[in-house]
Amino acid sequence: MSASLQGRLWRAAALPTLALAACGLLLLQLAFAHAVERAFDARLSRSLDAAVAGLRADADGRLVLRRRPAATEFERVHSGWYWQVRDGEGRMLRSRSLWDLELPPLEGPPDGTVQHRDLEGLPPGPLRVAVRTVVMTGGIAQATVIVAGPRAEIDEEVEAFAQLLWLGGAGFVGLALLAIGVQLRLGLAPLRAFGRQLVELAAGQRELPGPVGVRELDEVAGELREVLEQNHRLAEAGRKLAGDLAHAIKTPLALLRSRIPRDAGAERAALDRIDEVVDRHLARASAEARRRRSRCAPRAEAVQLAALLGQLHPGKQLRLAPGGGGLEAACEASDLQEMLGNLLDNALRAARGEVHLAVESEDGGVRLRIDDDGPGLDGEALQRLGERGLRFDQQQPGTGLGVSISRDIAESYGGRLEFGRSPLGGLQARLWLPAPPLLPGRRPG
Repeated sequence: MSASLQGRLWRAAALPTLALAACGLLLLQLAFAHAVERAFDARLSRSLDAAVAGLRADADGRLVLRRRPAATEFERVHSGWYWQVRDGEGRMLRSRSLWDLELPPLEGPPDGTVQHRDLEGLPPGPLRVAVRTVVMTGGIAQATVIVAGPRAEIDEEVEAFAQLLWLGGAGFVGLALLAIGVQLRLGLAPLRAFGRQLVELAAGQRELPGPVGVRELDEVAGELREVLEQNHRLAEAGRKLAGDLAHAIKTPLALLRSRIPRDAGAERAALDRIDEVVDRHLARASAEARRRRSRCAPRAEAVQLAALLGQLHPGKQLRLAPGGGGLEAACEASDLQEMLGNLLDNALRAARGEVHLAVESEDGGVRLRIDDDGPGLDGEALQRLGERGLRFDQQQPGTGLGVSISRDIAESYGGRLEFGRSPLGGLQARLWLPAPPLLPGRRPG
């Protein structure tokens, strides 16, 4: 099944939007994580600078830290906030928070700058450390100062921001996709209106397409109108020519029929055959022109005919089965009346006392089923039923053309007329006609 134009355009706009949004949100998350890490490193550097500023050597050459980092985290045991000073001989000063632990011996850059790195192996988890090596006086060649903080503070802040960022980004992307969908729906509304006009054209509910308010589509509608008008002119000319040809042929046929003796069976059969071919093709041409725009309600026509024929056959009972009220057939009401009138009249003539008529849905169309309780026909007669001029009941008046004409009309609309044995014991006639094309917003009856 082919995808809709709106769906294809929506996907074409949605996929780049999702890709750009995902890349943008990821870059924002990485930038924020980098900013948080730099801010944390700056905090460590300030504590390290404070420790370096207070570092001295006493008269014996031992390290003395006159001004320690003031944060209370350095006093809480195993808090993750640690500081440590080590001289070249391995002598150390360290924060209370280290308790019985010590930071591994690290060396800072030889130029005295601060280096930041991650460190594993100490509680409460990964640490972020700032390291600096300084040159001392008073008998101490150099000292390495380390300040550490828990990396979990960085990760928690980045994670909280990421959750908020992706949640807000998802909402923004959802609104953007909704806006794209609304824009496409509004933008393609004229195209849908033009499509409905084409469906109505195919169903015979409209003669020509009208303007939809969009220049490009109106130009297409104008071109299509010219084509349809040209086709209509050609079709009218063809129908007129067919009518003229029929009248031209009918007059010579009537003259020939009057000149041929009644006992000349072969000649009269040939004339009947020619007459039948002319009538059949004229009926097809006429019905084909109306076929796609014809529409009637079979049950309503059946109710009218039942009331009329009930008066013409007062001794017979015509029963109309319930149902079929919402069904429609692609047929002119007058043609349906002619077909159904012929079939019902024949059934009432042959019936002993009862005829049943049902209107049903079948194979995407409408089936009219007529059953009578008459004598019926055998297999060979059923096969020949409908031949022009053939009559099986010579006691009833008529020409034998009703069934043949009904079959011609049904076939001209794409339908069919079939016969069989009826459950009532007589003949069953089954007239099937196609349903008209559905219009937008309509469902089958």
